[in-house]
Amino acid sequence: MRARLEQARRRAGSDRGAISLELIGFVSVLVVVAMLCIQGLYVAQVTSAAQQAARSGARAQALGLDVSNEVHRQLPGWAQVDSISTSYPGDGVRVEVAVRVPIVLPGITSRSFSVTRDAVLPRG
Repeated sequence: MRARLEQARRRAGSDRGAISLELIGFVSVLVVVAMLCIQGLYVAQVTSAAQQAARSGARAQALGLDVSNEVHRQLPGWAQVDSISTSYPGDGVRVEVAVRVPIVLPGITSRSFSVTRDAVLPRG
């Protein structure tokens, strides 16, 4: 009987580090999931802001105002504009805005990860 108790204690003692390893694995998965959620929020916010900036830029172009100023005014301070282009299709004005999406933290961006939105409005 005593020998069985000793064996049970030894087995229980050998599992001491398992909880620490499971905790490290769980926390790392939790951090990755949180980072993916933050990235999704950045993509959604930049997409919405780029669309609004393109609309404001097209409105400014149609009224003869400064397009770049209007586009930058509509974007959050941390958003980096890749390009602003204007064209005149038919009897309207078209403004296309490309904005870089932050990668996990504002200020960290990649040229290959950007959102492009455009807007077309009639002239005048």
